[in-house]
Amino acid sequence: MNIPIPEVRRSEIVYKGFFEVREDLLKLPHGPQRIYTVLLSSPEAAVVIAETSDGKLILNKEYRHPTGKWLYGCPGGRVDPGESPIEAGQRELLEETGYSSTEIKYIGSAYPFPAVSPQRIHFLLAKQAQKTHETNHETFELIQVELLTLDALHREMANGALVDGILCTALYYRQLHL
Repeated sequence: MNIPIPEVRRSEIVYKGFFEVREDLLKLPHGPQRIYTVLLSSPEAAVVIAETSDGKLILNKEYRHPTGKWLYGCPGGRVDPGESPIEAGQRELLEETGYSSTEIKYIGSAYPFPAVSPQRIHFLLAKQAQKTHETNHETFELIQVELLTLDALHREMANGALVDGILCTALYYRQLHL
């Protein structure tokens, strides 16, 4: 099936800050024009579903201001220019949790919010992670490191614990690769 895609008539950055906001004027295949708003952050990010040698998941409980709540999530962040997703994941795991692992592998990728952002998230699985450093959070990061078994996390989720959707995707990819 060959379905045409919208034609971009105009594209303009309307906000610059920690992220950028772009407005595109699209001519839709069936005729009308429409403004479409796109959120631009780093094009790629990496997250790590990490486990200790005794099988506990290393999770972030992080304050996410747009929700006004603390959410369970995975350590992760931007892939810097010249950095591989695995290098970014190792760096973010160490910075955010103080843990490191030499047993880290790529397990998949996804576009978590494609309706407004072209960002691609790379998912990594780290085994035998060990506490090697103190955390090194950025000033805006409010993170508590939590160690939970998978069963304990499932119980927390079943009882209404708030989770980042990226954690759910990471758990899915983890299951596929075990």
